[in-house]
Amino acid sequence: MVDLKQTLSRFLAIPGVRLAILVGRDGLLIEGMTRDGKDNMEAVGAIMTTALSTAEALGQEISRGGVVGVVMEYEQGLVSIDPLGDFALMVTLFDNASNLGRIRHLVRTSRNEVLEALDIA
Repeated sequence: MVDLKQTLSRFLAIPGVRLAILVGRDGLLIEGMTRDGKDNMEAVGAIMTTALSTAEALGQEISRGGVVGVVMEYEQGLVSIDPLGDFALMVTLFDNASNLGRIRHLVRTSRNEVLEALDIA
């Protein structure tokens, strides 16, 4: 059985990653870890489900298919939202774009074990 905290800790091992959470499509926090404890994981998760829904609606409107991932860049960092099937999504908050590739790769390689742990694979 996969330990979700152990999986999320791999994201926090990447330099600059501040937060890694697993959220249900309903906006409820499944599991989360933060580097400094300052971020409200539950609020971030709930808001990110809305952001993903908006991105999905845009994809349908412009006939570009389903969302593979969403990256939002802010003055002080980035947020990545990655759907994990129909029931969950991974949200990471990180300092700069230099580790975006590593984060996206880790999402892809961890996807199946997370889904198995959630018993939705």
